[in-house]
Amino acid sequence: MLQGERILVTGASGLIGTAVASRLAARNHVYALARFTDPRARDGIVQAGAEPVTADLATLDPRSLPEVDYVFHAGATLPGKGAEQSRPRTFEVNVQATGRLLRRYAGVKGFVQCSSGSVYAYQGQRPLREDDAYGLHNNIPTYSASKIAAESLVEFLSREQGTPVATIRIFTVYGPAGGTVTGRIDLVARGEPVPVYPGGPNQQTPMYIDDAAEKAEVALTLGEVPPLVVNFAGSETASVQQYTQIAADILGTTVAHRESPTAYYPIWADVAKMHEYLGPCRVSVAEGVRRVIEASASRRERTAVPG
Repeated sequence: MLQGERILVTGASGLIGTAVASRLAARNHVYALARFTDPRARDGIVQAGAEPVTADLATLDPRSLPEVDYVFHAGATLPGKGAEQSRPRTFEVNVQATGRLLRRYAGVKGFVQCSSGSVYAYQGQRPLREDDAYGLHNNIPTYSASKIAAESLVEFLSREQGTPVATIRIFTVYGPAGGTVTGRIDLVARGEPVPVYPGGPNQQTPMYIDDAAEKAEVALTLGEVPPLVVNFAGSETASVQQYTQIAADILGTTVAHRESPTAYYPIWADVAKMHEYLGPCRVSVAEGVRRVIEASASRRERTAVPG
């Protein structure tokens, strides 16, 4: 565990950024950067013991940021929250701002770039490995392209500067505060059909937020030149059909699945390399679903599911 370090966490109002900043703030001086458009998110960061930094990555001059030892870069324009609506802003935030940040912090002990499982070309019914080809995910091609571009830029700067980087390709992280798994559980709770991609089980590797925060801290210490690239996903494979049925059983209701070509096509991770570097996850899919349902009364927002 890191202790007594100065750490910058970007995207600190998001699902992963909030959890990582809160975990690290218990033993380190954490600067939590986000736009904080919701004051409650800023209040939560302060209560966790982190120092909020209100800024927009699109316009931020990184030279104004404090000196730190590590950077966890989760800030991004996300799918479903504008990435497909404005290509210029998406690339400004996801690519150029990432480059500016890594250039500013060339001398850090470790830099984690949050990438995405959506950078892979669709491989059908098999888990995706780190050496699989790049491709654009259906319905979110702009977001996918921006993450592919960011990975290339980060690799270039890591080599040029000698900055140790770990690039984590995030798949299906969820928790009481949000995520696509949580969005589907909410659909079950409301008695609405769950959209699924046609052609078979929609396999995923869901990762509960507690596991994500724990492994994010480990990733900060594993930076390499060129970057270490590793899938970031749950240890257990479960389909959308399976975990929504688990939710229905817990809720004492039934679930209906509606095939839709506009639903995300199923992607799931080969986690052999992740287990080697970051270790296995602790929270099972069934336990994660139960925790989400138990916390549903205090949910701050509902997550939309494409389809």
